[in-house]
Amino acid sequence: MALKNSAMAHPSALLNGKLCCHGLLLGLVLLAGNGALGQTKLNSKQLEEQREPLTKADLKPTFDAVVECAQQNQEASCLAARQLADRLLDRPYLTALCKDTAFVVIQKAKPVAVNNYDRKDLLLTKANDLIQLCQGKEPEKAPAPAAPSGPPKKGGL
Repeated sequence: MALKNSAMAHPSALLNGKLCCHGLLLGLVLLAGNGALGQTKLNSKQLEEQREPLTKADLKPTFDAVVECAQQNQEASCLAARQLADRLLDRPYLTALCKDTAFVVIQKAKPVAVNNYDRKDLLLTKANDLIQLCQGKEPEKAPAPAAPSGPPKKGGL
């Protein structure tokens, strides 16, 4: 049988496998400590830019690309939609709802043989959701004090 020759058949092979896995994990930890896993450190200016809430103007190119992908069903527009949505996933201060919507766009913004209504509707809905869910909240303005209307009252107690 094939099981007799596999590592699962011998307990000592399992121990060797565990040691091998521990060595692999140790290697990954050392690589991560050196920054070799592709994580780049951001300078303070870049961190400040990512902390700023996105505006409707910031999200407009992503919105337009998703809408174009939904309508045109072409690789170039769908690729642009996926890439712009992927940039949203990289922003650490966006909400989970925004990132979930961006992830759906990445999954669904691909050209298909038949561009049916359901696909178009899904992508158009997600494009609108990106604007609603990813846009930062504007600070509320304090209401201006009411100016007295009409001439001042004369006399009276």
